[in-house]
Amino acid sequence: MTLKAQQGDSLSSGKLTLYAFDDYNRAVGCVELYNYDPINRRAAVGIVVSNEYRHLGLGSQMVQSLTRFCQENTSLHQIYADIAATNTPSIHIFQKAGYLHCATLHDWVIRSNHFIDTYRYQLILESTPSR
Repeated sequence: MTLKAQQGDSLSSGKLTLYAFDDYNRAVGCVELYNYDPINRRAAVGIVVSNEYRHLGLGSQMVQSLTRFCQENTSLHQIYADIAATNTPSIHIFQKAGYLHCATLHDWVIRSNHFIDTYRYQLILESTPSR
């Protein structure tokens, strides 16, 4: 799996999308930083994996690669993901990558005509100076 950004795409535009390509150079997923907040040095993370590539570890690879990218190439202090409480595969992906559950947003999104909770998972990329 290879992750590539579109030419000229950068976080300074407010979002950054990295596309995952298989060995045949077909796009099979993407991982995105969005809701970039340069003042507080944080951004949200979202992932999408093509149906035929799910449950093969691609989502975990993408999140771990994005985390390394953020640590090595950005000044972000933290990244976070909002995940529907019913999306167990995504929850496992982010937990495996070291994200911690930090909040529950009750009745946050609607699915099949009822509201469900969303969990916020957060990863601090750098240590905070002592107070």
